[in-house]
Amino acid sequence: MIGLMLFRPPLIDDESPSLALALTAGAGEFASTLLVGAMSKGWFYPGVVGFGGIGSQRSARILGRVLMARGDDTRSWLQTRRGWRQFFNAQVPRQPVLVTVGNARRLAFADRGGFVDITVLGHGLDPGWHNATIQVLHAGDVRALGMSEETAAKLATTLRTATPLPAPPSAMYERPRKGRIRAGRPACVRVRIVSDDEHFGVVSDIDDTVMVSMLPRLVTAAKHAFLDRVSSREAVPGMAELLTTLTMSSASSEGVPEGTHAPIMYLSTGAWNVVPTLRSFLERSGYPAGGFLMTDFGPSNTGWFRSGPEHKRRELRRLARMFPHVRWLLVGDDGQRDPEIYAEFARDFPHCVAGIAIRSLSEIEQFMSHGSFEAMVPDALWTVPERVPVWYGSNGYALLDNIRGRGTAGPLSHR
Repeated sequence: MIGLMLFRPPLIDDESPSLALALTAGAGEFASTLLVGAMSKGWFYPGVVGFGGIGSQRSARILGRVLMARGDDTRSWLQTRRGWRQFFNAQVPRQPVLVTVGNARRLAFADRGGFVDITVLGHGLDPGWHNATIQVLHAGDVRALGMSEETAAKLATTLRTATPLPAPPSAMYERPRKGRIRAGRPACVRVRIVSDDEHFGVVSDIDDTVMVSMLPRLVTAAKHAFLDRVSSREAVPGMAELLTTLTMSSASSEGVPEGTHAPIMYLSTGAWNVVPTLRSFLERSGYPAGGFLMTDFGPSNTGWFRSGPEHKRRELRRLARMFPHVRWLLVGDDGQRDPEIYAEFARDFPHCVAGIAIRSLSEIEQFMSHGSFEAMVPDALWTVPERVPVWYGSNGYALLDNIRGRGTAGPLSHR
């Protein structure tokens, strides 16, 4: 009976490890490693797609992914293609990379899905936008120095004497050269450093909040990811104006370059694969530049599918810990669980919430979102602390009018 229970993994991600899922993940990593080996014989080499980053004046979180690529793959060609092409890639498990942020350099190893998620300390950067880099390192050179995932933290000292040398992509498969580390072309990662004097930021959902969906979230994610042409997606009316207006306040923050918007994070249950094209959509639609907090499709050690609500809860709590001085305006819609998640966060971290702005979907949008004409959790926001204002509106224009009607036109950080 115990053996059977070990092989009965949960459907949705939870906190309990599962042997069956661990074995499945291990098999997937082994298959990815074989695919990488085969592709390396056809002029494909490890490359990096930078997702972005955000940090304080002391540390910065950098996100990216290592994929097999042919030459300089910027993915700009995806703009006129259907989204499924974003998923035809081969991740490189456990690939060593060098992350450089300002004065700080860190060795990191991609996880089994090729993802890089690392926090770098002591970067020395001023508040505002900066370019960090991620470079693929020659795995053999790294091993020759005696470095591994377990000892990666020690490489901060080693790198002062073993400076990575620029190398062509093909060098990643040459024999190791002890005493130096060959590195691939740096991939740029835009990172927003938040000043200690900034006290306002925005966290915004994506589907049905900034981008029109009118489909159940799982179907929405699949449709946008696999079927839609990247250039055909439609913005929710007024939301770009709302987010731009509310984030224009940071120019008055000490030490922040003039014209820099307040920090904004786009929090979604969508896959990391869509970030390059999603960033292009937001830029084309007039949304302020920000960071992304997405998730990975597929099984983990604790579930066949990732829990979208848990992903959002986890990332909100991480923002609260990383920026305890920032009060976030939480923007979402009432078609799914956003009100419930935001209300819970406001109760647990009231000092970190400047307000909650919810886009009210129409009855048709509600039905298309979850099969009912009513909001999924209509009473969730009744439990929000009184000091946290809540606004509703059918689109960005209505939300902005309602916020202004409460005497908070412009930056909420001045409240």
